[in-house]
Amino acid sequence: MDLIKLTAVAVGTQGEDFSPAVSGLIHKVRLVYSNNPGSSSTVRLSALADPLGEWIVNRQGAASNLTLYPRRPVQDAQGTPLTLDGIRPLCEPYAVHGRLKLSLEGANAGGQCTAYIWLIRL
Repeated sequence: MDLIKLTAVAVGTQGEDFSPAVSGLIHKVRLVYSNNPGSSSTVRLSALADPLGEWIVNRQGAASNLTLYPRRPVQDAQGTPLTLDGIRPLCEPYAVHGRLKLSLEGANAGGQCTAYIWLIRL
C-alpha cells in the first residue's frame, strides 16, 4: 500500500495540487486542514481522467480534520446498480488510473488542506 500526500494552498481563495500518475484502488483519505482555510471552504479530490463533476471526495462547508473511506457503487454490464439484498448498494474502493487533483476553493488566503491518500497499487 502506498501513501500519497497532496497539499492545496489557497492563493487568494483557491489552490490545487496534483499527484504523479497512479493506478490502483483508494483505500482511505485523511484530510488535514491548517492555516485557517475558513469554514466555508470546499475541498475536492478527483481523478483527472474522470468526468467533470465526479469527485472521489467532495467536502463543503467544513474545515475540520476527517478520515474518509471513499467507495463507488458497482454496476453490471448494462449499467444497472448492484445491491447486496435488493436495497443496500454494493460498493467497492474507488479505482483510479492517472493523476489525482486536490482542489481547495472558497478558502481564506494562505489556508491549506493536505490529503493523505492510501492507495493499493494494481
